[in-house]
Formats: sequence, C-alpha cells, structure tokens
Amino acid sequence: MERERLLAARMRSQKLREPAQSLLGAAEHMLAIQAQDFTAGRYALAQRVASEPNRAQVNELFNDGQLVRSWTMRGTLHICRSQDAKWMVQAARERTLKTAATNLRALQIDSQTIDRASTIVTNLLIDCQRASRATIFAELESHGIQTKNQRGLHVLLVLVQNGLICLGPIPAQAKLIAQDYVLVDRWISDHRVPTDPMHELLLRYLGSHAPATLRGAAWYTGQTLTTMRKAANEVADQLVAVGQDERGEDYLVVAGSATHQELESSGEVELPKRLLGPFDEYYLSTADRHLIADAPMQKAIMPATNGMFNAFWIEQGRATQVWNTNVAPTDTLGAALHQRYLDFKTAN
Repeated sequence: MERERLLAARMRSQKLREPAQSLLGAAEHMLAIQAQDFTAGRYALAQRVASEPNRAQVNELFNDGQLVRSWTMRGTLHICRSQDAKWMVQAARERTLKTAATNLRALQIDSQTIDRASTIVTNLLIDCQRASRATIFAELESHGIQTKNQRGLHVLLVLVQNGLICLGPIPAQAKLIAQDYVLVDRWISDHRVPTDPMHELLLRYLGSHAPATLRGAAWYTGQTLTTMRKAANEVADQLVAVGQDERGEDYLVVAGSATHQELESSGEVELPKRLLGPFDEYYLSTADRHLIADAPMQKAIMPATNGMFNAFWIEQGRATQVWNTNVAPTDTLGAALHQRYLDFKTAN
C-alpha cells in the first residue's frame, strides 16, 4: 500500500480529516485517548470535533460524569466514555498487575494493604463523593498506610485495576491538570458490558486507528499478539486485509468502514495541516511510526528516553517540525492552530 493512501486512511479513521459532530461522538469513536498528560489528552479529543470545543467544554463532560480518565490499557491513563471505563480496566487488569508486581513487592504493598486501603478510600468517597489525590493520601496516612516514595501511587493503581475508583470531576478552581477521584460504581450509572471484550477492543481499535496490523493492536491494547490473533480469527468476517507492512503482516480495516472506503477510492489525496499535541494517537498508537516521521523527526518528537513526546506539526500526514511555543506561524491556518493549542495549555 502506498504511504500517502495509508496515511490518508489513518487520518480519516482518527477523525483528523472529517471530525466528529460532538465530543462524546469523538470519544466513543476513538475508544480511548492517551492522557497521562491531561492537557494533551483533552486537546487531542477536542481537535477531533468539528465545532472546535474549548477546554471548558471538555471539562463539562468530566463534571457531568460522561467522560472519565483511568488506567485502561498498558498501565497508562486514557480518556474514555464513562460507560467504557470499567470493562476496559477489567480487560487489562491481569496484565497490568503482572507488570506492576515487582514494584508492589518492593514497596511492600500486599493484599492486606490493598484490602485496608480499599475500605479506607471507599468510606472517604462515600462521605465526600469525590477527593483529590492529596486528600486520599492524607486519609491513608492517617490510618497508617504510607504513601511516600511512589507507594501511594501504586496503591491507587491497584484500586483502579480492582474497579474501585477512577478520575472524574475537575475542581472548580483547577487550572490545568487537577482532577478528583470517584467511586466507579457510584459515579458511573451505565456500564457497557461487551459480549467479548477482546472482540470489542480489536474492532474498535481498528475502527479508529486502521489501517493497522494485529501487532499494532496488541501493543496499543496491552494484550498479547496471540490474544489479538485469536480475536481476529473469531471476527474474520468483519475484517478486510488491505495490504502489508514491511514485516509482511496484514494491514487490517473493518469491512465497510470509512477507512475501507477511503482505500478503495482513487482520487487525489489532499490532507489537512494539523498541530498534534504530545502523545497523540495518530503517532503514538501505531507500530510503524517511520511512516509518519523520518528518523531525525522521530528523535525530535521524542528527544529523550523518559517517555515524553513533543507536540509537532503534520502536513500531508507526515511530521514536518516540532511545535515552538514562542513562534506563531505566519499563515492564517497555522496561526489559528497554534493559538488553539496555546488556549488548551494556558491556565485561565
């Protein structure tokens, strides 16, 4: 498959060419948007919506309980529809806790500690409905559970994986990143229960990130390649192979999807200019980033080994340069995109 057509199809599947009509529609379509950087996560969601909502409008959906943030896949924070949070966490739980096991042992966080913490946090949130991380840590400390040296964070991770809590509403005076914890079953009134979570993960990943390989799906969802291959075999009638990557592995799309239709068209490919924030799904969620950025640009996007990504510009689906806060583009579109991202990054 030629690169230009592949990137055109990906931009369409990711709502970067034809944005969704609402924030909830974009969140539903994308399944989960990586958001350990909360500012970048909200910006990534908003720029996939035609009406160009601002940060306050995104925040409203967190405060209304329609969006939440949780460690849904790969032990990483994602923004998702509240109804999708519980089943995604459950699908990832075993592998996430297996990865965290060494740290939990080193920090002396055993099952008894987790049981005590669960009771303490549940009682706190029943009384308060919502609480900051600092408030939860203070409550745990008052009951003899130490939270320093990453211990508190790992306790919270396990409580999330056990389906107890997630991140929901945003405090009234919060500037950029504050968010309160809530009890999942009290804050979220409607939980989606997929007939087969692995089928759901694969089909919705491909629906929003294709063309993609099963290897890419396995990395993104935090599942094994064997698991994704099994799921693909079981839903084979809903998938279409549209080419192969450099490994000889099939690029897959959902049959009949907009992405599938894009690949069957033969017209000229003209892709919009975009400013992507750190950790954007378009770059992060694929196993073949070289299609989006050459080696020097990949280094510029991720200059260190600490897992941090820089914001960058894309033109015709390819990364062209990293974003400079202090230099506004001179063209009208570029200047508008630059200001829009600044509006998300700047505290009111």
